[in-house]
Amino acid sequence: MQENLREILMGGQTFSWNEEEDGVFSAVLNEKVYRIKSIEDASSDQYLRSYFDLDYDYEKAMREISAKDDILKEAVDRIGLLRLLKQDHFVATISFILSQNNNIKRIKGLYDRLSRNYGHEVEPGYFSFPTKDELKNVSAEEYRALGCGFRAPFLVDAVGKADILDGIEEMDFDSAMSALMEIKGIGPKVASCILIFSYQKREGFPMDVWMKKVMNTYYPGKDKSYFSPYEALCQQYLFSWIRDIS
Repeated sequence: MQENLREILMGGQTFSWNEEEDGVFSAVLNEKVYRIKSIEDASSDQYLRSYFDLDYDYEKAMREISAKDDILKEAVDRIGLLRLLKQDHFVATISFILSQNNNIKRIKGLYDRLSRNYGHEVEPGYFSFPTKDELKNVSAEEYRALGCGFRAPFLVDAVGKADILDGIEEMDFDSAMSALMEIKGIGPKVASCILIFSYQKREGFPMDVWMKKVMNTYYPGKDKSYFSPYEALCQQYLFSWIRDIS
């Protein structure tokens, strides 16, 4: 089945990528500007192989998800092949703090403003997302001036507690959730997103308004255990599907 690269890159897993007029997706990652048109363009680059999780058997997962029930089959058939990205821990943490009570377009706007104001230029017009060192002296007032609103003090706290992110990899899922929620403003939904889209902890099942609608309408009485062992990937299919049909 065809990879749905646009949904993978523009559907809420990441806010790093831009879709350019010629069908190319571009992003500044790992101190480099990447430009790709298909997943095949990522296969020869070691960094992108890890980023796109190219060594995981998504086709097998997709077949097993599709066989679970009619809703998931419809979602898989409609959306195509999805992947779960493995992003930089700090970038993902700040990105999903920005995502609170927000939509994808506005989140990307905040992401880009942070990059232009506090990151550094990698190529003309292309700016890296700022590191924790580049953000260490930024105040809540300065974040508010960029439009971050109520998230501003959460960003200050996250930068100050960024060392927490270094120990998450070795933790089990529940311990990792608890550790992330020591950062102000990170609740279960944001923590779960960070664990899926940066640490590849596949038990995650973030619940936003879209997923609450899915679960209440199509899976009453069920919880994430119904989707095991593909909780995170099922969530991403259902999230993409419900937005597509609404």
